[in-house]
Amino acid sequence: MKSTFYYALILLFSTLIISCGQVDTLESIKVPIEPSEEIIQQLKGQDFSVVLNDMNISEKDNKRLFEHKYHILKVVKDSLVVDSLSWKPVNQAFFEKHQGDLGMEIVSNHNGKLSKVARPIGFEWAIGNPKYGEWEEVSKTQDSTSTASTTTNTNNRSERRWRSHTPSFIFWYWMMRRPTYQRDYAGYRTASAAGRSYYGSQTNGTSKYGTNSTYQKAKRPSFFNRRRSSNSWKSYTTSSKKTSRSSSRYKSSSSTRSRSGGSGK
Repeated sequence: MKSTFYYALILLFSTLIISCGQVDTLESIKVPIEPSEEIIQQLKGQDFSVVLNDMNISEKDNKRLFEHKYHILKVVKDSLVVDSLSWKPVNQAFFEKHQGDLGMEIVSNHNGKLSKVARPIGFEWAIGNPKYGEWEEVSKTQDSTSTASTTTNTNNRSERRWRSHTPSFIFWYWMMRRPTYQRDYAGYRTASAAGRSYYGSQTNGTSKYGTNSTYQKAKRPSFFNRRRSSNSWKSYTTSSKKTSRSSSRYKSSSSTRSRSGGSGK
């Protein structure tokens, strides 16, 4: 009787462990080349940026489909030309790499310098470029003071903000709809020198730029509503968490075995 009870108990625990560690096996649709790489090839020799405009996860033919929408910003005779592309399938790894980059440049090619490090729109090639504008002294706003870095002297009543002087209306629209302060640009230069993306100051999980920014949540409500309500998104998020937990348990058990193995004599 006792042995039967122990057997049932072991079977129950085994079932729980297997179910908790189960990893989603739904395959993802693969593409031979990322759309952003095709854009780089098509626009070779031109100045342009690829902006991540939208993201989506759905299911097609029992496979998970990852998609991006892009804006392509092209500089033509000191004016900005904007092309908006339709949905493009991307590989899962590429999608995951840029989940935090909504509304940012994920590819930039200006003045013969190609970059695939995500960054705020216009940083490097427009912001800070005397050809397109200059830094001006302005009074501090409540927002700029509250997001200032710890190295900023908050007793000062003014700071420097970028002012564009290009006559192109579209250029003004893309570069000036969000004020850029010199301290943000300095933070970007530091991150860029280290090969890192720049998301600005972060507070309670909210950044100044990218998917987790207050600005993007207000500007792209359809994306956030879709991500919150879509069953495909929910399924992907759940499977990602399970994969992460399984990976953590494997690393932990491997580490334990390594420590307990000792050295043979």
